[in-house]
This record gives sequence, structure tokens and C-alpha cells, in this order.
Amino acid sequence: MLYTASYFEPEHHHGVLLSISRSVPKGFRVDGALDFLAPNAQLLKDWKAKSIDEEAYCQRYRLQLKESWQQVSSWLKSLDAKTNQTLLCWEHQGAFCHRNLIALLVQKHRSDVFGGCDIRRVEIPKCTVCETQLTIGLDANFCSGCRIWQKNK
Repeated sequence: MLYTASYFEPEHHHGVLLSISRSVPKGFRVDGALDFLAPNAQLLKDWKAKSIDEEAYCQRYRLQLKESWQQVSSWLKSLDAKTNQTLLCWEHQGAFCHRNLIALLVQKHRSDVFGGCDIRRVEIPKCTVCETQLTIGLDANFCSGCRIWQKNK
């Protein structure tokens, strides 16, 4: 599934971490970069200078995606629902950001792979005997592999 999140909210990171920004925070490791999804330098400069509003930003960013549509389309076709990936950029959850525009694009063209924006990652415990994911209960978890209940820790 494909998710989007901020670099600074690791609880929302799932699987392969992919940068969609022009730079990455110092010391942060990503598994790859999708440079064609990063806003171009002039768009980013105009946005930071507050010389354009959200509507103008959206129009220009969509034009940028249209100009690189062959690459964007190829990427969309390559997405696999079985592989968790998170598209990362600098803006915190709730802030206006190009990753939300990308989320809309993915929902339109590949809704089958879209996992969501800023979705908290939940680790499902595994059975200590057979490593099967447990079914969570209130005070114990059930292993369908061993067919036993294990008390919560």
C-alpha cells in the first residue's frame, strides 16, 4: 500500500521510505527518491516567498506533473498493493503540502494501492511459538496457527 507522511512523524512511516522533496533532512535515511514528484525549484521558491497562494501552487504543481506525465504514469502503473511504501516530505501533518496532491492523484488513478495520509503504523504482535500474527484480544491474543491464547504483556 502507498502512504504519505512527514519526515518528522515516524509513527506514520510504513515499509519503503521514498523522498518526494527537493532535499532530505540531515541525517535522515530514505530508501529512494522520486525526484519527478518533488516541486520544482521555482515553485518552491515562490511558495516560500508567499508570492503565490494555495490555488496557484496547485495549478503550477499539476502542470509540472502533466509535463512529466510519462514518468508519473509509469510510476503509478508500477505500484504494488502488497508492498508498503511511504512518500515523505517536510511538511507536518495537516499542513498544505504537495504530498496531499499526490495522494489525490493516486486515489484517482490507483485507488487499489492507496493506504492513506498520515496513517499511524500499528505493529501486530506475533506468536512466540510459530511467528503467526496474533488476533488481538482484551487481555490475551489468539494464535490461529497454534490455536492457543497468549496473555498480553
